[in-house]
Amino acid sequence: MILTFVVRFPGGAPDSFFLTPNSRPYEVELPIRAEPLGDERFRLTINVTQFNRRAQVPNGTYYLVARRGEVVYPASYPLGRADELGDASRAFVYNKNFSAYTVTFGISDDESAPFFLMRTYSFGRSGKKPSSTVARLKSKAKKKWTSTKRRALRSVFALSSFRRPTDGSNILFASEARPNMQGNLKAVHDRMLERGLDSDFNFGYSFRTGRTSSRQSAFALAWEMGKANTILIDDYFAILKDLGNRDEQKIIQLWHAGSGFKSVGYSRFGQYGSPNLRNAHRLYSYAICGSQHLRDVYSEAFGIEREAVIATGLPRIDGFLRDGRAEEVLVDFDEQFPLAKGKRKILFAPTFRGRGSGDAHYDYDQIDFRELYESCGPDTVILFRQHHFVPDPAPIPPEFADRLIDVASYPDTNDLMLISDVLITDYSSVIYEYALLERPMIFFAYDLDTYSATRGMHKDYREAAPGSIATTFDQLVELIRMPELSNAMTKEFVKENFDYVDTHNSDRVIDSLILSEPVSGFESADSVVGDELSNRVGEEDPGAPGQEDQLNEPTDDYTDSGDKNEAEDEENQWQTSQ
Repeated sequence: MILTFVVRFPGGAPDSFFLTPNSRPYEVELPIRAEPLGDERFRLTINVTQFNRRAQVPNGTYYLVARRGEVVYPASYPLGRADELGDASRAFVYNKNFSAYTVTFGISDDESAPFFLMRTYSFGRSGKKPSSTVARLKSKAKKKWTSTKRRALRSVFALSSFRRPTDGSNILFASEARPNMQGNLKAVHDRMLERGLDSDFNFGYSFRTGRTSSRQSAFALAWEMGKANTILIDDYFAILKDLGNRDEQKIIQLWHAGSGFKSVGYSRFGQYGSPNLRNAHRLYSYAICGSQHLRDVYSEAFGIEREAVIATGLPRIDGFLRDGRAEEVLVDFDEQFPLAKGKRKILFAPTFRGRGSGDAHYDYDQIDFRELYESCGPDTVILFRQHHFVPDPAPIPPEFADRLIDVASYPDTNDLMLISDVLITDYSSVIYEYALLERPMIFFAYDLDTYSATRGMHKDYREAAPGSIATTFDQLVELIRMPELSNAMTKEFVKENFDYVDTHNSDRVIDSLILSEPVSGFESADSVVGDELSNRVGEEDPGAPGQEDQLNEPTDDYTDSGDKNEAEDEENQWQTSQ
């Protein structure tokens, strides 16, 4: 969450800008990034949730100060406009409404020096406690059992770490969202095999979903993580909050999608679906993206430094762009779906609705299957491809199955895109690969206003969508019936989101992140200071400090989901200790 100040500093540029706590003024100085705007004005920016070891600005009240030489200049604010400061203040509610992070502004109460103040505080409330004695005993026993399981997992991880080789040769490929290796992980893995790197490295594997995970597989994963020098993941990996050591292991996020339209991760902080300030995303050593333009997008979403996001390109593009791949796929597809052979193929691949995999769905009531069938004509088929979070098949009436075809059984969405003449989607990141084909896209966004308001978007949908937008089913049918659809916006979209349109993305990941480190480090001024912030900045209004190891206490994302109160209490304790 980016806080921006525009300040005026007359008489030449200062040497630096910084925050200093009013409890220990000038004893602690926290640097702020500054950009000159001309006319004695400067833009100062602070990511308030990514300041203190990838955590928020610590609890306290701060002066905003400029320094020139040995002289310091605290910022003032027009006293006649002091009432406006309340409107600029923000409160971010998260953690299922059990926690809040506030950033407020005011004027110091010193009449001789009424300087500008910034206050940042975290607050939390505990979960509801059991009302009866029996319920309290059950809750206490369950918490103790959960804590025991977690300690056991950490013990397995610690024991396994003694088997971690010093030459960095152990690599773990893992996902908690997919039952097998797919996408970017598979592309990197297969390319390492092609290059013969399996003779230099030992590969480990762990692939689980909510339906296939178990206590036994959790212990197996803890063992594999402990002995790994490098951990490669491609989706949210909740167990990192408990296991994994960024100081001794390389944790690389090969995110499974492009940035898409919707806000995700910390881009949603304080909104529906917001993560906690303490989150597994913040434990990555590095993350990859498709272009320099997207580094800021991923940095904000994951809550990590921009310098930790490396624009290698997306590995799964390598197979997608390989010469002859489309012809190979078409032969295989025609064998599995003979009714589509020789016809114009429209791929219908929307994202899911809902909070996540637990309640994912798509509103097929928006579709009149009979009219959609008639709009195809005898020379067109529509291929329905559900998001992998949606378990139920598309409700296609049997009498329309010769033109409306469910292809959920086909193993790879990218292969389906290769053989499709038109893509229909909404807010999905599948547009990234499809844009490389320079074929038409239709965006069926029947719930655009609702989706934008509840999920948030990091770019204007109507301006950024590289294709025709239909907000009603009638508009969708009209576009399907058009003999020619424009793809004029696709080339500009590719230019903005792909630094590399080639088949060497996996090699760049392997060479720059696995076999070596990126050329430039990412210890920014904020992060260097932040390493000591927790110890150096005292809270102005101290609460219970908590134990140091509370910073690494796990939550229940990958164990029993019933211990919500415990997770909320741990989050609140962590906030207080910060």
